Amino acid sequence: MNFNNLNHIDREAYAWSLLNGHDIFMTGGTGFFGTSLLYSLLQVKSTRVININITILTRNILSFKKKHPVLYQSDFIHCIQGNVVDFDFPSQRFSKIMHLATTSANETFNDEDQLRKYKMLTNGTERVMQFAKKCGATKVFFTSSGVAYGDLPEGKVKESYIGAPITTDPLTALGQGKRSAEFIISYYANKYNIDYVIARCFSFVGPGLPLDIHYAIGNFIRDALTKEEILVSGDGSQMRSYSDIRDLVVWLLVLTTEFNDSKVYNVGSDCEISIKNLAYLVRDVIAPDKMVKIQNKTENNTGNFSRNWYVPNVENVKREFNLNTWTPLRESIEYMYNKLSC
Repeated sequence: MNFNNLNHIDREAYAWSLLNGHDIFMTGGTGFFGTSLLYSLLQVKSTRVININITILTRNILSFKKKHPVLYQSDFIHCIQGNVVDFDFPSQRFSKIMHLATTSANETFNDEDQLRKYKMLTNGTERVMQFAKKCGATKVFFTSSGVAYGDLPEGKVKESYIGAPITTDPLTALGQGKRSAEFIISYYANKYNIDYVIARCFSFVGPGLPLDIHYAIGNFIRDALTKEEILVSGDGSQMRSYSDIRDLVVWLLVLTTEFNDSKVYNVGSDCEISIKNLAYLVRDVIAPDKMVKIQNKTENNTGNFSRNWYVPNVENVKREFNLNTWTPLRESIEYMYNKLSC
């Protein structure tokens, strides 16, 4: 499929059509990735017939209903309440599992206990794989993270990079947990003949991204909208990349459906930008009259660890699945700003 000739809706429609006729069990359906996927499907189903049913595991059905009433009322989404570490297994069978659950961004960056974070990722993943075995799922898709690599060298990191989070630093709990979860998935997959794909996801931007926690691009958008200056806490030299959430939807769906071998793929944009230049780009798009202030403070990475480079090499996934980074970062910021302004 040549996605390059299609617009966002047509790309998403084709990607969703690959799941036609499937019953999918999804964890993390109430998070940034999960809700983006579901709103995309809702939009696609308004103009096309796609026969799909998705059962979402959520810790609080009433909260999901309040935050996302349109999704809750849709005829293809079904909710069951439970925690990923000990949920009761539904009796029905599922063909695919999309395991998107992680600690929430608010928990990650608001002094969540590091051991609790680690156990949620590992114990939750083992529970999901036990359910995959019971319900007859033949494929499991898991959103891991670039933090599984640990501190990265300069440049774009490949999947073959053998670095790992430092085991003696409690702030690496997220990376340790994601890495251990990958092992658990591969163990169950090999033992019970389940195919899997692991997406090591990097940084993304779009509607639903929190603006009030430790995400640089979210903070800059918040400052551009509400403050007198756009503040860069450090020196702005750190390198990042950001993929549009609409592009991510297509990537995740294609990976979920079209993989043949159990593998790990980097997912994200390979177009790097410094934090300083990112701040100026947000300023130029949203609030051209505001100043950008470089504070040169030493970073205090609550809930995470500092890294100078966080940019993936995505040659493998682009080549094998004919995917691309279709949306320029400026356009992604404009899209998010327009959604926030509605």
